[in-house]
Amino acid sequence: MQRVVFIIAITVHLLTAGASQAQQSDTTYFAVKSVTQHKYGLDPSKALTARVTQTPQDVLSKFREAGMSPTEHVLTDAEREKISTAFALLPPLHQRVLKERLKSISFLDNMPNTALTSTLNFDERYSLYHITFRAAILNETVSQWLTWKENTGFDTTHSTIRIRVEGGLLNALVYVLLHETTHVVDAALGIAGKLEGKLLDSSTAADFAAGIWEGRNIVSPRLRDTLLQRIVYRTGKPLPVDEAEAVYMALQKTPFVSLYGSCARSEDLAEYVTVFHLTHRLKQPFTIIVTKDNKKLMEYKPMQSAIVKSRVGQMGYFYSGS
Repeated sequence: MQRVVFIIAITVHLLTAGASQAQQSDTTYFAVKSVTQHKYGLDPSKALTARVTQTPQDVLSKFREAGMSPTEHVLTDAEREKISTAFALLPPLHQRVLKERLKSISFLDNMPNTALTSTLNFDERYSLYHITFRAAILNETVSQWLTWKENTGFDTTHSTIRIRVEGGLLNALVYVLLHETTHVVDAALGIAGKLEGKLLDSSTAADFAAGIWEGRNIVSPRLRDTLLQRIVYRTGKPLPVDEAEAVYMALQKTPFVSLYGSCARSEDLAEYVTVFHLTHRLKQPFTIIVTKDNKKLMEYKPMQSAIVKSRVGQMGYFYSGS
């Protein structure tokens, strides 16, 4: 009897100690979050659409050091309306995380890339973010932007083969904002990977990279393909467009929703969430089409692929927000 009482006492002590440690951890998290938000002037109650600002000087410096000269874009009322619409279309989980983590966004003219997500306080435990967008996308549709992006992966010199992506007529910012903010959500929750030394928001999400990625950009051996290892997003060198059909045939054997998604663990998540939301929630198409002399050689709808659809169950988390 005494032994039973002793065991019960130890169990109660361990449970109490565990609860105390968890409470202490929660206290630390909220304290650090509050101090960091105050330090950088992030007001969680401020509407996301009201967080448009000028680009931070350190971000501009990165471009200028590379010999580029982007300039601040002056938004029109119509463009501001497009920004408001894009934010309103984000999934519930994105809305919640961004209120706490997204300090600001900005738009540049003459920006070489489409978007850049920057950590404002990289050396601190609770990370806040700024996203810079190329302003020109505000005047493009999702289809136009995706088609341009897909063709940058191929050298079309001396060939009539072309790639077209049908992604619907929504403004391109809808796609790009969702992709970039998924990186913020991932960093805050550790869905596709966790950064050492960072305070993460509470999460019950499954590991999206499990069984698929062995490192940041190292795919599981069973999914490796020599052709996909040569795409522009891995090597920086476009493939001859004559290899496009073979490239997309190789992609169809993987769980990746796009070529860009196949290049790194974080991009895999960002692309999958974006294409899922575009097709399943916004009811838009996502079809990759290869043509020659304007005649269709092949088309691929990733979200209709059995191996790609096998991951759809993990998307529910982004809508429950729990």
